[in-house]
Amino acid sequence: MTWWRRAFPLELAEEGHFSRREFARFLALVSAGFTAGIGFLWMRKKPLEGASDPESGLTGQPVALGMASDLKPGESRLFKFRDAHDACILLRTSTGELKAYRQTCTHLGCAVRFSGGRLECPCHLGFFETDRGFPVQGPPSRPLSAIALETRPDGSLWAVGELPKPTLENLDRRADCPKEQQLQERQEVKA
Repeated sequence: MTWWRRAFPLELAEEGHFSRREFARFLALVSAGFTAGIGFLWMRKKPLEGASDPESGLTGQPVALGMASDLKPGESRLFKFRDAHDACILLRTSTGELKAYRQTCTHLGCAVRFSGGRLECPCHLGFFETDRGFPVQGPPSRPLSAIALETRPDGSLWAVGELPKPTLENLDRRADCPKEQQLQERQEVKA
């Protein structure tokens, strides 16, 4: 018996059930499914192309986020900015500053969450600093998109536009990296 007969043990009577034409139909159906899936993803991306340019400053319709005093230090809240698909996260840092970022990780688009005083991407253990949105650990290499906030005289908080992405030149400090903290603790224990 030849090697391919052992690898594909179909009897001659069953071979008629699997014709080349049926296999070609199967391949065409799978290809059409992939094409439809890619088309669907492209259509979902399309509304974002007409979005405002962060370099042009504060644009778009302001969104009410409630009262600024409602958020305590170390707490966060989710909100939608441009449309129903534009998930953002509002947080109050431990120093009391209000910050807002897009909730989409810059690595693979997972949802970023605020946990333990830092922004983290649970998909690949990426961490971002809360002050500027810069990545400090993991695979993300670009900062999060920041949302401009405005506190009105009545105490209400509004998301009013997008901020330009920060650069390393205008970054005065980086947040503490969890891995660096662990290394420092190990070195202190050894000493």
